[in-house]
Amino acid sequence: MANLDYGMAGEFLRDCFQEVSGQLPEPAQELLQTQHAAFGAVFRSKTQSYREVLLGCAVARYLDPAVNIRHPYIKQGADAFNGRSLDEEAINPFLRTKQIPCSRGPYLATFRRNVRLDASARDGLRDQAGYDAMLAIMEAIETPRGHTVKDVVLCLLHEFIKLRDQADIRLVSVEKLSIEQTRYFLDTFLHNPSGGMIPMLVSRALFEAVNEFYRCGWSIDCQGVNSADGATGTPGDLTIRRGEEIVKAIEVTERPIGVTRVETTFHTKIATNAVRDYLFIYTSAVPDEGVYDVAKIYFAQGYDVNFIKLTNLAAAVFAAGDASMRRMFMDRMLGLLRQGDVPAAVKTAWNDALQAVLRA
Repeated sequence: MANLDYGMAGEFLRDCFQEVSGQLPEPAQELLQTQHAAFGAVFRSKTQSYREVLLGCAVARYLDPAVNIRHPYIKQGADAFNGRSLDEEAINPFLRTKQIPCSRGPYLATFRRNVRLDASARDGLRDQAGYDAMLAIMEAIETPRGHTVKDVVLCLLHEFIKLRDQADIRLVSVEKLSIEQTRYFLDTFLHNPSGGMIPMLVSRALFEAVNEFYRCGWSIDCQGVNSADGATGTPGDLTIRRGEEIVKAIEVTERPIGVTRVETTFHTKIATNAVRDYLFIYTSAVPDEGVYDVAKIYFAQGYDVNFIKLTNLAAAVFAAGDASMRRMFMDRMLGLLRQGDVPAAVKTAWNDALQAVLRA
């Protein structure tokens, strides 16, 4: 029997999941296109175990190329592997952690004991077409043609993510977090790639909480992530108004902030809209030193242009308020996350970050 390292299996799955969050490599894209019908049938099947078995088989073959993926029971010979242990120790915990719909029990429970995963097991199964599709993908694991076993895993995870996106993700909530816990949570949450959505949601929730806590009487307009600058008629990603007056315009960015960008923003957004207070909120890359010299010139002309890291802004807001301020922020975040245009990946990132805080 193959002796698989379940810790390595989990690490491999996490690395692949991170990779598939971007663009699939070309061999994986070609495999998905070639086997489109088979992947579609497996992931449409009401028999969840088919897709989970495939993931287990692919991981087993990746860890040990000598494994016979048709033999998921230890009594089936020296080339067999323990499919149930692999499921319990790596596959099912991984799927649950990523909040992907999956079986509650062992995925092999669908089949008779000591089953050989080939055509001989087809009789008696409810979804025989789905099983045939599963066997077709198993062949792709056993005999790669222009792709690798890892490419099969990437394809499977790509389809699992699509499945999760169709599901209703229940958001985790907590009654109270300390300032330090909230800072740790935001550091973890913001680390997730989201195309700018996560920092935008956090920034919006922060200013809405400030508005509520201090009763500022603001209206806060939000421009969609990556919207064209002129699409909404607002000078910032967030534009804060009191009546007709623009109190502050805010640009939320994950991209580097250089002199050229600040100058362009001044001429196209700040000066043309008479915005006296403009704030760049950045997530990681520190602005170039030259931007502060440019900001001094604009300040002398009556325009206040400032730069702040999002986590530092959050820490200052929470330190100035009390526990109810943090509660308002969390409530605002939950409301924004429940909107229909928020991807499941962002909701899962929220849940993962909160659970990481609670475990710390």
